Amino acid sequence: MPLSDLKVRFSPADLAALEAEARGKKVALAEVVRQAVAEHLSRQTSARAAPLIDACLGKHVDRLAGLIAKTFIATDMANWQSRALVAALVKDQEPDTVMREARLRAMADLRRSGTEIGTDSDLYIPER
Repeated sequence: MPLSDLKVRFSPADLAALEAEARGKKVALAEVVRQAVAEHLSRQTSARAAPLIDACLGKHVDRLAGLIAKTFIATDMANWQSRALVAALVKDQEPDTVMREARLRAMADLRRSGTEIGTDSDLYIPER
């Protein structure tokens, strides 16, 4: 996108501060001004969007926060129960080692292309 020129006047103090910032960042003065304008416009857009987002989601924020908290609690409980189950079932290995290896296999399985939730994968097929 082609850039357009604009002549802007700054007080000597503001110009000196902008030049110092440009030297510190090792960029052109124009780049510092462009970044400042872009940040300002971004904040303005966010400020205009905030009331709309609040109107759409505001009444649901508390419920969402509660669901997130319940999810963390359920995850911790499932982790604790899984460790207890592994400790009871796998007597000849350290439970933390078994859990770590299972986690690594699960992560590798999820990263493999074509693996989706609900499909068969080597994660769910017992090794022989």
